[in-house]
Amino acid sequence: MIKTISAPVVCQPLEVLPVIESTNATQWTPDSWRSRPVAQAIDYADQLALEQTCSQLRKLPPLVLPYLIESARQQLYQVAKGNAFIIQGGDCAESFYDVQHDIIRSKVTLLSYQSQILGEALGKPIIQIGRIAGQYAKPRSQIFERLPTGETVHAFRGHNVNSENPENREPDPQRLQLGYFYAAATLNTITQVEKELSRGARNTKAPPPLYTSHEILHLPYESALTTGVYNTSATFLWLGERTRQLDGAHVEYARGLRNPIGIKIGPTATPAAVVALLDKLSQNRDHYGKISLITRLGWGKVHSTLPRIIRAVQLSGHVPIWICDPCHANTVSTTCGRKTRIFNAMLEELKETYVAHRRLGSHLGGIHLEQTGENVTECFDEVHVVEPADLGRSYRSLCDPRLSADQAIDLVNGFTAFVKEWCLESDF
Repeated sequence: MIKTISAPVVCQPLEVLPVIESTNATQWTPDSWRSRPVAQAIDYADQLALEQTCSQLRKLPPLVLPYLIESARQQLYQVAKGNAFIIQGGDCAESFYDVQHDIIRSKVTLLSYQSQILGEALGKPIIQIGRIAGQYAKPRSQIFERLPTGETVHAFRGHNVNSENPENREPDPQRLQLGYFYAAATLNTITQVEKELSRGARNTKAPPPLYTSHEILHLPYESALTTGVYNTSATFLWLGERTRQLDGAHVEYARGLRNPIGIKIGPTATPAAVVALLDKLSQNRDHYGKISLITRLGWGKVHSTLPRIIRAVQLSGHVPIWICDPCHANTVSTTCGRKTRIFNAMLEELKETYVAHRRLGSHLGGIHLEQTGENVTECFDEVHVVEPADLGRSYRSLCDPRLSADQAIDLVNGFTAFVKEWCLESDF
């Protein structure tokens, strides 16, 4: 049994940014990453088939148009200045099988409702970013998996790469084209759902647009969908804990893009390493809106780690967006080996992160959650999922555990209640 942790108790006008070529783009091309070491590389048996697939992808229309990327940059500029806030959420690993209207609608509706809660509580415009329409590739701590039979197979790396079925784990480049078309279908459905939500909000303010995002992992796919300085597979892209090596291929690829870029920052990150990444990815320190630092430190580790990083970034002159991911560093396993997360631990990390920023004159600019609009039972709480046996009722994640719709709403409600209380009681 895993014990739960008891929890203690006006928009400014958008400033138009110039459309310019990527900063620090000297000798950069969408394929210059190929000269650098590639972390989490996919081992394809047929490299020629991969090249042919990528050639076909280059001929396909963009999934996201450059003007939408620039629009997002303008809005994220306001977040960096403290005038807006981000809610970013969605699946750990999207499933091709979940590209269904009702499932997509539930995810979009959840983000819209969370943005309403945050907007009313914080008094700021809320920018919605979904982990959706492209989060089909996953990094893994082990590239291969040993089955109970003793056979060694490729680990599941997301539907863009292989199947979750152990009998079909060989990486298949044709899945990249499937991923493109599933992403296109998802984007089309998002547009339909946004129109539905707008019609339903006739007497209130219409919900803000939903931007798409996913992790930069599969570099052949990402570079094939890059036109000039724009990755047209999504609006917002992030580098993971396993792919943010300063001299690695993923950082090299990201540095030349105009897209907003996130960097996952875990508890082993040093202040010097974070500043070095900012120097690499955004040489113009006044170029707000390009870089988001997504901290994922773990409950109880924030106060010993985050203030030093915040202070080093402040002294460097960079002004990134700060986002808290309270999910990844709070993953635990039950005695039977099933991965899960504890609701109160995630809420505690959000609270600790908010306070750490406020005490240093910084500001938390967003929340990043692994969640779904469905009623899954993948994370522990104190009401619905209390015992390990409860996880088995509806545990459907392809990879890491997700918050259910109710849990995700409760987490946002708990965070906003804390912010209101802390601001009333503090001297800030």
